[in-house]
Amino acid sequence: MNPGSAFTAGSQSLVAGYREAYVCTEHKAVIDAGAPWDMEGHTVLMGQDLAPILENWHARPSAGSEGFTLTLEIAGQIKPVEVFLMPTEAMTLSSFIDAANNNAG
Repeated sequence: MNPGSAFTAGSQSLVAGYREAYVCTEHKAVIDAGAPWDMEGHTVLMGQDLAPILENWHARPSAGSEGFTLTLEIAGQIKPVEVFLMPTEAMTLSSFIDAANNNAG
C-alpha cells in the first residue's frame, strides 16, 4: 500500500483541531485544482465519498407548533428531504451557518 508521495493538510476552522493525511500525487492535484474534499479522522473523502450536494433549500414557518419546516433539495434525488426544526435546533443551525459565512470571507 502506497502511503502517498504528496502531502495535504486539512484544517477547517469549523472543525476542532488540525488534521493531516497523506494522499497520492494524482489526488493532490485534484484537490489543488479545487475539487470538493473533506476529512474524516485522517482519511480524505472525495467524489462519491462526500455528502451529496445541496441544490436548493427553503424554510416554511409552522402554522402550529413553534418552529419551521426546512426543505432540502439534494442533487440526484427526486424527492426533497423535509425536517421540522424546533427553535433551539434552528438557533444551533443558524449559528453554524453564520460561522461558516464569517469564515468564508
